[in-house]
Amino acid sequence: MSGYRAYSAAFAVALSLAVTACGGTGNPYPTQQPRATSVGVLPPDVLSPVSRETLPFVAARPRVEPDYSNSEVLRNFLSIALQAEAADEVGPDGGIAISKWRSPIRYRLTGAQVRDSVQVAAFAQHLASLTGLDIREAREVERYNMDIRFVPRSYRGAEMRELLGTQWLGPQVARLASNWRDFEADRCFTLTTRDPRSGVTGTAHIYIKDELPLVWRETCIIEEMTQSLGLLNDDSRARPSIFNDDGAYQALTTHDELLLRILYDPRIRSGMRRRSVVPLAEQVLAELRPETR
Repeated sequence: MSGYRAYSAAFAVALSLAVTACGGTGNPYPTQQPRATSVGVLPPDVLSPVSRETLPFVAARPRVEPDYSNSEVLRNFLSIALQAEAADEVGPDGGIAISKWRSPIRYRLTGAQVRDSVQVAAFAQHLASLTGLDIREAREVERYNMDIRFVPRSYRGAEMRELLGTQWLGPQVARLASNWRDFEADRCFTLTTRDPRSGVTGTAHIYIKDELPLVWRETCIIEEMTQSLGLLNDDSRARPSIFNDDGAYQALTTHDELLLRILYDPRIRSGMRRRSVVPLAEQVLAELRPETR
């Protein structure tokens, strides 16, 4: 794509890393380090919800979903929010801590087609309605903390050389980044950074291969933006869910929306580990689905 170019920058702060990937498994870091904007969330009552059925996706559309129990949702939440596909800092409980955004999210697009821009904007609004976060595209002079890149094949080698050359990636994260560069089946991945003390997410960097067929291009937008909010793992037992790499669902499901609502309930805080999360997630879920066991 003629308008695409790589950006060079050193990432100057010590942050924990987690990576998610679509399809198994660039360093498009900005010319200046992204930073969070003012802390706070947009009140839910001022959001304009966008339903899954009206999102402007052509190929990745909602489909009929089977029934699922609250116990299945809880199991999947603990697996998807307290694990990561690649994490170099795993706790003694065998997982990671809860990681979620506390600041407004301002995203920047690189290499996007007009269709991509429309879809990302609409999906950002949908995610905002589910989480209460303030998510929108950064204005021209505004700092951004989410970088979404559609990377042409000819740029991937240079992007990954720059990313891997920073030497602040651990071995697990570096392996996933290399796999994305080298293997066609690895369509997209997300690298998130978080404050190691609070667990609060600070930045997200989403890499999508530009040559993907429409259905996978759309699926990558949906899955990676969602995972960047703190649902960092995939699980082959999670159904109906986009977090299952079997490809049965390529759009966000009602199950996945529940996971986001649980994660962004204020009782569940960044930095919490499994032992603290379990009773709170059970309580939140019982309130969200009181008629279901």
